[in-house]
Amino acid sequence: MIRKAFLVDSLVDGPFSGAPTSVVFLESPMDKFKMLSLANEIGTSQTVYVLMHDQASYLLRFFSRTQELPLGGHSCHAAAHLIYELGFSPPGEELVFLTQEGEISARRVPPDQTAVRFAAQAFNKMDQNNVSLYSDILGLSPRSVAWAGITQNRQAILAVDASAPLRRLEPVREKLLNSGATTLAVTAPDSSAGCDYSLRCFTPGLLFPEHLVSATVHRSLAPQWGRLLRKTRLQCRQLSSRGGLVLLDVSDPGRVLMTAKSRTVMRSDVVMEMMDSYLDPL
Repeated sequence: MIRKAFLVDSLVDGPFSGAPTSVVFLESPMDKFKMLSLANEIGTSQTVYVLMHDQASYLLRFFSRTQELPLGGHSCHAAAHLIYELGFSPPGEELVFLTQEGEISARRVPPDQTAVRFAAQAFNKMDQNNVSLYSDILGLSPRSVAWAGITQNRQAILAVDASAPLRRLEPVREKLLNSGATTLAVTAPDSSAGCDYSLRCFTPGLLFPEHLVSATVHRSLAPQWGRLLRKTRLQCRQLSSRGGLVLLDVSDPGRVLMTAKSRTVMRSDVVMEMMDSYLDPL
């Protein structure tokens, strides 16, 4: 049995930018251990498995190299991009993704973008002790932090003033690992090239210590920046080594609509019989 697999650059900002994402289309449900093993074998930061549920409805499961994830933001864009590109759904039809965090809708934005609608995520204001802790991890002065918060899933967010050198930040990995945060996001206002804010995102993991492009953190960032800037449409640039760009719409209360481009880089077959032989006991 052969499954189709693809490598997609999602949320791109030019050639060979964005987040390389693996997308595997399933014909039937797959064992979780096999999905995790294959994700580790492929080696991208995220692998999304796509199984058709019914017409225009798809079951999505997301994996890093080490664990299953409840949601993958840029993976949703990669999956939607391929579903339309391969003709599984007509361009005018809205998609429904069934995930561990509930239903997510996606649609095609002509000529070559996808828009994915996520539930907004609130955050709690960070106390001064934690502001000092995460500022120290980043090598920043706490005085440069304009506002800060922590989400329910322990994403720490620091917004710094425009003078802070986001591109040159290098967090201390050991301190980040011991901080208890799943992600440390640093954002700043950015008026260059039509942008509203910029972003860098770090994780305690050693395999991928920085998100090349992050999508899910905008569930918290976009509504906050929208309130501060008094705008409902925003643009964010990711200042990672590859860079990424996402358009955000917060006009619908409680929702964040993320629009971005994705590009298919590679198409391949996954030979499951070979994988089964690897997993057989010796």
